[in-house]
Amino acid sequence: MKGCTYASSSKQSELVLQILALLTILLTGSGCSGTNTGITVPTPTSTVPTKAPAPTDPTSMAQVVYAQPDFTTSTLYPTAQNTLKNAGAITADQHGGIYVADYGNSRVLHFPKTNAHGAGPEADQVYGQTDYTSNTVRHDANGLNYPHGVAIDAAGGLYICDMFNNRILHYPSASSIPNRVYGQSDYTSHEPNNGGVDANTLFHPQGIVANKSGLYVADSGNNRVLHYPLNSTTPDFVYGQGTPGNSQNNFTSNASGSGSAGLNTPRDIAVDNSGLYVADSGNHRILHYTLGGSLAERVYGQPDFSSASVQPNQGKPNPTATTLNTPTGIAVDSHGGLYIADRNNNRVLYYPPKAQSSGNDPAAARVYGQPSYATDSPSTTASTFHGPGAVGVDAQGDLFVLDIFNQRVLKFVTPE
Repeated sequence: MKGCTYASSSKQSELVLQILALLTILLTGSGCSGTNTGITVPTPTSTVPTKAPAPTDPTSMAQVVYAQPDFTTSTLYPTAQNTLKNAGAITADQHGGIYVADYGNSRVLHFPKTNAHGAGPEADQVYGQTDYTSNTVRHDANGLNYPHGVAIDAAGGLYICDMFNNRILHYPSASSIPNRVYGQSDYTSHEPNNGGVDANTLFHPQGIVANKSGLYVADSGNNRVLHYPLNSTTPDFVYGQGTPGNSQNNFTSNASGSGSAGLNTPRDIAVDNSGLYVADSGNHRILHYTLGGSLAERVYGQPDFSSASVQPNQGKPNPTATTLNTPTGIAVDSHGGLYIADRNNNRVLYYPPKAQSSGNDPAAARVYGQPSYATDSPSTTASTFHGPGAVGVDAQGDLFVLDIFNQRVLKFVTPE
C-alpha cells in the first residue's frame, strides 16, 4: 500500500498530518497522494449491488445442459430427439422433469429428471408431431403451430399455448391427444380473434399457468391476461383492459397501455399465494396483482407506474440491479422468491421473498448469466446466456433456464 505525502511548513505539522493519514488508511483501507491540507473520507457507495456472484460460485454455474452435447456448443441441429429450434417456454413437472415448447419445430418435448452433470438426457415424449424428426405445422387436434407456452395442472394435465393457431390445448395426464380447446370453437379453426375480439377468442397467446382456481393465459396479441375457472373454456376475469376486470366491455377491448391498468404484449405469467405476476414485456417491467384485482399494485424494472416509465433499462446506458429490458419469462419458487428472464440483457435475475414486500422497483439479489449487474453481453458457457427467454423452478427449488439462441436449456442447482 502506498503512503501519503503532504506539503508542510514545519516538522511538527508534518508529523501530525502523517499520523492522521495513517489513521485514515487503517480506518478506510484506502491511500492518497498529492499535496493536501486535510484528509478526504471516501463517499459511501450506492446500496444497489453492481457485482454478480463470482464465476467460481457454484450457484452461478449450470450443472446440466439439455439439447447440446456440452456447455460451449450452440449448434442449430436438424430436428431430432435431443434438439431445439428457438424454443419459446419451459415448465418443470412434479417429478423433476421439464416440458419445453420447441417453438421452431412446432412441438412440445418432455425431458425426464436427471441427477447427472454435463449433457442431459434425450426427450422421452413429444406432442404435436408423430415422431422426433418431424416439424410440420398443423391445424388439427394432433398438431401444433409454433407453440409458445406450457403449464401443468394439479392432476398432471398439460396445457399448451398453440401460438399461431391462436388457441390453448389441454392434454390429460399421460395422453398426447387433447381433450379441450380454448380460444377456438373447434380443433381446425386457427384465425386470431376468430369472429372478433371477445371473451372466447385469443390472439397469439404466449404464457400460461394453472393453479387451484383455474387457468391464467397471457393473451399477448390482445394485450391482456385472462383467467378461466376450472374446467371452463370461457374466462371470467381480464387484466390489462380496464376496471373492473369482470366487465364484459373489457373483454372486447385489446388496446396496449401502461400505468397500473394497462399491458403491452404480456409474454408470461406466474402465480403464488401473494397474487399474479405478469411479464409486461413491451413495457419492460413485471407487474404484480392481488388475485382478482384489476390494477397492479407493485412494479419491477421501472421506478413507478407512470406512462413515461416504460423504457428499456429505464433509459440508462447500461443495465443495473433494478432495470429490465424485454423480460419474457417469470417463475416463483415455493418460498416466494421470484426469477425473471431478462432476455435482452442476457441474464436471469432473482428477487428473494423479502423483495416482494419492499415497494416498487426492488433490486435483484442474484444474477445469472453476467459477471456484473452492469453488463449484458451474450455468450455460450456454463454461466452465460444468449437470449434467455423463459425460466422454471422444480419442487427442489432448482432453476431451469431456456437459453433461446444457444438452442439449449440449462439447469442450475440453487442454494438451499
